[in-house]
Amino acid sequence: MKTTLVYSFLGATLLLVPHAAGAQGGYRGGTLGPAGRYGPSAPKLPSVELAGPLDTALARTLLRLNDDQARRYAQAYDSFMVATRPQRDSAVGAIAKMNEKLDDGDRAAAMFYAERLQDLGKYLRDRQDRFESDLRRVLTGDQMKAYKKWKEGEEQTAERKRREDELRWQEAGIRGEFGGPRVGATAPEIKTALPAATGVVAPPLGAQSVRVGRTLYIAGQLGVDSTNTLAGSDLRAQAARAFANLAAVLQAAGASPRDVTALTIYVVNYRPADLETIRDAAGAYLTANAPIITVLGVQSVGRDGALISIGATATGR
Repeated sequence: MKTTLVYSFLGATLLLVPHAAGAQGGYRGGTLGPAGRYGPSAPKLPSVELAGPLDTALARTLLRLNDDQARRYAQAYDSFMVATRPQRDSAVGAIAKMNEKLDDGDRAAAMFYAERLQDLGKYLRDRQDRFESDLRRVLTGDQMKAYKKWKEGEEQTAERKRREDELRWQEAGIRGEFGGPRVGATAPEIKTALPAATGVVAPPLGAQSVRVGRTLYIAGQLGVDSTNTLAGSDLRAQAARAFANLAAVLQAAGASPRDVTALTIYVVNYRPADLETIRDAAGAYLTANAPIITVLGVQSVGRDGALISIGATATGR
C-alpha cells in the first residue's frame, strides 16, 4: 500500500512520497505542483533570534544610551549571550548541515536539520523575549520604541532572506526527484547586492554590501551617522561609529561580528599610537576567534574630514 507522509513547518507543508520501485530506501522530498514547480515553500526558519539582541556597540549609538545605561545594557547583553551560546553554536552547526544537504539535493535530510533549528529557535526566542522585557528597567519609552524599530527592520530583512532561499529549496527538491545529487557538482554562487541597512548611509558609489553564495562583502564604513554627519573630528569617535555602522550592515545581512573573517581598516595619516584607539573600538571583533585584520595608512578615505574606513568580509547564514 502506498503511503504519503505529511510534515508541517510553520505553515509550509512538505509531502514525502516513497521512491519508485527498485530505488534505494528512504524518501524523496518535494512534490511537483500544478505549475510544474515544486509546491512546498522553504520552511520559515528562525533568524532574528539566532543572531541575538541588538549588540552593545550598536545599542549605544542607535538608542542613544548614557554611560550608566550603556554599562547596564552591556552587562545584560553579555550575560544573555554567554547563557545562550551552546544553543547558538548548535544552530550554526545545524545551518551548515542543512545547507550542505540542500547543495546535495537531499531536501528531506535538509528538513531534518530545519526541524532542529525550529526547536533551537523557539528556546532562543523565549529567552530573548525575557531579555527584552527586562530592558524596560534600563531604557526609556522612546528608547524602547527605537529598539522595537530596529527589531522590525531585522524581521523584514529575515523575511527577504527567506524569500531568497525559496529557490534553493525548490532546486533541492528537483535534483532529489530527478537523479539526486550531482557528483562533483556545486551549486552556482549568485551575486546579490543587498539593500542598505537602516540607519547607515549608503555609499556614493556601488552597493553597501554584496552576497556571493554565503559570503558577504561589505563596503568601507565611515564614522558618520544616519544623516551623513561625521561623528566627531577625532579618530576615537569616528572609529566607534564606523564599527557600529559595520555591525548594523552585518545584522541587516543576517550576520554578526562573530561571522567576520577579514577586516580592512584604512586610517588617514596613520601613526602606531592609533592602533590602541582602533583596538578599543573593535572590541566586539577581537574575540578568541578573531578575523584577519589589515590596517593601512592612507592620505584620504574619500571624504573631507573622515579619518577611518572599515571594510569587511564575512560568512552569512
